[in-house]
Amino acid sequence: MLGAGSERAFGWPPEEGFTLIELMIVVAIIGILAAIAIPQYFQYIETAKAQTVAGNLKLAVDAVTNAYAASNNHVSTNIYSTLNGNVAHDVADPVYGQGTPAFVTGGPASKCGQVAISASTISAAGPAPTTIKVITSGCTGTLGTSIARACSAAGFPSAAAATGSGVVITQNGGVTP
Repeated sequence: MLGAGSERAFGWPPEEGFTLIELMIVVAIIGILAAIAIPQYFQYIETAKAQTVAGNLKLAVDAVTNAYAASNNHVSTNIYSTLNGNVAHDVADPVYGQGTPAFVTGGPASKCGQVAISASTISAAGPAPTTIKVITSGCTGTLGTSIARACSAAGFPSAAAATGSGVVITQNGGVTP
């Protein structure tokens, strides 16, 4: 009863679809693309975090330098409030996200990606010099190395200066390294 490829038994039209081999090839291609794309995505995320931390370091250096300039006119500046916003944690740490401040002052920072500043307030009688340091201890994977490279690319001559001994800002606004 079947004519030349026109209908199947009981008058149903012929079935069309994909074969198992065609589906397996598509799944294999998707797997290969995922194997290439996923590591690149994670590298992109890590680089973005490192560049944000380097930007935070530059922001902190500029804020402390400006605070020293204001202190020459007898104006005190609370660096913690200036950098983190009026409400604590307005500026989130790029590594840990909301709830963790990107900038800490006074005591040592303990989390990867935080920028630690040795003084919380800059005034005419205030501390001289102030040290700013990026924390890279406790970073997962190669994030610490990426942060050091990004700090170096941001204009700090040595990645070790930004992440090791720190960037030192003096009362007259001098920045070393």
